[in-house]
Amino acid sequence: MKTPLASIGILAITALIPASAMADTENQSNALGSPNPQQILYVGNSYQYYNNSLHNYVKRMAEAAYPDTADQLKSKSVTISGAYLSQHEVKSYLFPGVLGFPNPFDVVVLQGHSAAALSDEKQQEFRDAVLRHHNAIEATGAETVLYMTPAYSEDHDSYDAGMTDKIEELYTSMGNQIGAPVIPVGLAFQNAYEQRPELALHVDYDGSHPSAEGSYLAAATVFATFYDKSVVGNPYTYYGRIDEDTAAFLQQVAEDTVAEYNRR
Repeated sequence: MKTPLASIGILAITALIPASAMADTENQSNALGSPNPQQILYVGNSYQYYNNSLHNYVKRMAEAAYPDTADQLKSKSVTISGAYLSQHEVKSYLFPGVLGFPNPFDVVVLQGHSAAALSDEKQQEFRDAVLRHHNAIEATGAETVLYMTPAYSEDHDSYDAGMTDKIEELYTSMGNQIGAPVIPVGLAFQNAYEQRPELALHVDYDGSHPSAEGSYLAAATVFATFYDKSVVGNPYTYYGRIDEDTAAFLQQVAEDTVAEYNRR
């Protein structure tokens, strides 16, 4: 079980989550069948490969948390610039040896396009792609996990104050449909901005892609979803590029967001 947060009770954690972040659909699939995955495949686009790649952050956090098994922790990232999930052929990534791993992955993380929730047509395309990929993933014995993307910041031309709700609704309903856990990265971004609006989690030149701090928060949220140790106190700080105070804050936001999302 995760380390209890001695300084924050259930009511305090709930208070950190703004009411606007709660979609109508309740999360029903909130835990991995087999926590502490050792081989992970990440599928997505530039939201993942920015800042030296999300998968590297998560792997380094896991190595720091589980030093005795660090040599068994492996991950791969398959990203296509600007890609929708429908543009990936995930089945082809899963054959043993194709990506250098002789054994099947434990978990495959699916991240959709940032605009996947913004129209009925794009939502249906996302749902169809997730179903297709999930069937292929399930056939290998791996678990499908959905990566809830963050909304655009105010610097983006298409900024929408209600975008997080739309994204949460799409990912949560899809996770419920296929019985897959959802990594609530979008909610973590919203919660962090609620508490520290001055913190730049997006790059300001497009208001879409993550800054280094955004990638760190995303990775901490992945870790909090996957592993049975708390991410709070993890010593990995992107080799000192994330200052200790900011790292501690982002770790706590990730931990609290996952705990609240999984209680719904």
